[in-house]
Amino acid sequence: MNEIAALAERKAHLSRKLGAINRMVGHLSYSRSRLPYPIASVNALGEAELESVSALVERFGKLQDLLGNVFRELLVLSGEDATDMNDVLSRLEKVSVLDSADDWRGLRALRNLGVHDYDDDDSGKSEFINEMAAQSVTLDRVAERVLAYCREKLNVQSC
Repeated sequence: MNEIAALAERKAHLSRKLGAINRMVGHLSYSRSRLPYPIASVNALGEAELESVSALVERFGKLQDLLGNVFRELLVLSGEDATDMNDVLSRLEKVSVLDSADDWRGLRALRNLGVHDYDDDDSGKSEFINEMAAQSVTLDRVAERVLAYCREKLNVQSC
């Protein structure tokens, strides 16, 4: 495959990922809207509400993972090195896709807590869920900036 065809295929693959980001933002927003945050007590929630909380945690994690994956692709298609994630985050901070590389690392840590949540303490669980709901808005904002960067700098639209 020649370089032009390879570049076209990479852009098409990125376009599909951007479409997934659009869908995931909508799903995460829906999950966030299902309950009034902040939640006072996770233990006081019924089964349907717990299912909404579970969907919020899962969708937050999936969107955060996909955005992290797309970050590298943005730099590769921009002709930059994307081997070291710290460099990737710093570069995306410089081009205003991220407000702060450290904030992104915080979102990653929050996502990791959600995947491995074994806390039995009701106040700890409630605080975690409330933080995830609040930070999901930050993920939405990052997703919007990724989509704008791809449109404006890479001429790639979501499909």
